[in-house]
Amino acid sequence: MVMNSKERTDNLVEFLNGRTSEARLLDVLLENSREGVALVDWRGNIRRINRAFARMMHQPHETLEGKNIVRLISHSEDRALLEEIVETLWQDGYWSGNIRPWLAQDSKNTEMFLKISAILPSNGKIRFFLCQLSEIRILRSSVVQTMEQARDPLTNLATRSLFVDRLEQAISGAKRHRRSLGVLILDLDRFKLINDSLGHELGDEMLRIVAARLIQCLRTSDSVARIGFDEFGMLLTDIDEGTGAIRNSGFVARKIYDALARPAILGSQEVELSVAIGITLFPQDAQDSETLLKNAETALDHARRRGRNNYQFFSAEMAETARKRFAMESSLRHAMERDELKLYYQPQVDLGSGQVMGAEALIRWFHPEKGMISPADFIPIAEETGLIVPIGEWVIRTACRQIAAWKVMNLPAIRVGVNLSPLQFQRQDVVGIIKDVLQETGIDPASLDLEITESAIMEDVEKAIRILASISALGVHLSIDDFGTGYSSLSQLRHFPFKTLKIDRSFVRFITENNGDKAIVNAIIAMAHSLDQNVIVEGLETEGQLAVLRALNCNQMQGFLFSAAVPPEELTQMLREGRRLPFPQTVGSENINQKWGH
Repeated sequence: MVMNSKERTDNLVEFLNGRTSEARLLDVLLENSREGVALVDWRGNIRRINRAFARMMHQPHETLEGKNIVRLISHSEDRALLEEIVETLWQDGYWSGNIRPWLAQDSKNTEMFLKISAILPSNGKIRFFLCQLSEIRILRSSVVQTMEQARDPLTNLATRSLFVDRLEQAISGAKRHRRSLGVLILDLDRFKLINDSLGHELGDEMLRIVAARLIQCLRTSDSVARIGFDEFGMLLTDIDEGTGAIRNSGFVARKIYDALARPAILGSQEVELSVAIGITLFPQDAQDSETLLKNAETALDHARRRGRNNYQFFSAEMAETARKRFAMESSLRHAMERDELKLYYQPQVDLGSGQVMGAEALIRWFHPEKGMISPADFIPIAEETGLIVPIGEWVIRTACRQIAAWKVMNLPAIRVGVNLSPLQFQRQDVVGIIKDVLQETGIDPASLDLEITESAIMEDVEKAIRILASISALGVHLSIDDFGTGYSSLSQLRHFPFKTLKIDRSFVRFITENNGDKAIVNAIIAMAHSLDQNVIVEGLETEGQLAVLRALNCNQMQGFLFSAAVPPEELTQMLREGRRLPFPQTVGSENINQKWGH
């Protein structure tokens, strides 16, 4: 039988007066409870308590009953906590959080968890509050040491293990009271770059600034922790249910963005702060701490991909996408050992002679069940997981062995371009690997062309100059790839030992109809030639584009107009036949794909 609110309140009044058999039974149960229970009237005066509550306060029943509960649970300096409790109770009718009662023995080292629930009769007027108190832990010397170890020494925030412990406690309470929780994971954008460029001391200062601002964004009943190198976790308790939980979590995320919008002063520099945030909710998304944290990480991953200062809520679709990505990552880890990766080669053609002068090595993955998987699908995963480092080394070795094989066949010498990923450039001893491969294969170093994007070299210019100078000293050709899509300084470009500049396909797509693109490409070609650099344009697909690039004195091209990327056997046949790019007067009006067999 379910009682309405008026009946529950009347029963409590009867319990106060001890008139019913149910009240006597409740009295027995409460007296044997290990949780401290107090019934408080709307003024805050204690009307009844059980034995456990008196024990926790180290005071007898008669001393406590009639006292105002504010005098028991609060120090004079806890004014902000009291205001929060009162405001939350009048708005939501429920509050929970950790307190250190000043009447408790050794109160500085005693931490307790308090829950307060408003009891409403049918007319909606609050007559009583039910307070439930439980000991979290007594912080004696050995336990104090354990707690200190559960604190991050840099920010003084909770560590990941303590955060998980708090999350599990909060889940237990939320299940009992049918409340929602929010778990947020925050990741700082570009922190490694800032840490490396400004130094670890200023990087540490940045983490302390972020930690302090995050604390200011949360209520005392919430928690914040440093759970990774540049990741923070936040636990939001009692955030309503359903759409209310979504609304309140989103409000906190926006509040965090506002708090971090002010630049951090690190030394003499102002540094812009930006973050990505993943959010998941209990019980909507998961019922346990492990799954909630995993869901928040999944949402964070989606937020990262959408750009800076972005937050995303977890969804089932995200979980399915993450599952597929994990499956692809697992397969990719075995792809090399199972010989599923192959190199294709896209010819690079001289625009003056029409002759094949080089080729770009492009990786392809032939999955035994799914067939060929597009590089657009698996390269980002390889980059994110670090698999691009061993894969990149495999590409260098395979391409050099192919160059050696063509040399044995006495085919016309061509230069083969290999893309070097930013991660590979940063983490790997590229110079040492290239030395080993050149010695192993015995190829002419000038036949190897390493293609490096602007983003890879601009993160640490001095380091990049040193590495590239060492590679160039080996006789290896160097090209800057996708030029114009990054943020490189033209004044710095002349310090790099690049011999070739590759213009990104995005500038060529509309070059026959967009004078702006034509002017940009013309300027890039003129600048490169003034630095004695060769220019290759990517993505050439039409005769019109070809005519414009020839008129602008571009040196070489690669694109579907001549050939897509092909297996090494097909490129071998092209070189044997001496296949060339026809000149305009020999092309006529025939379809390009028909003329060159595509």
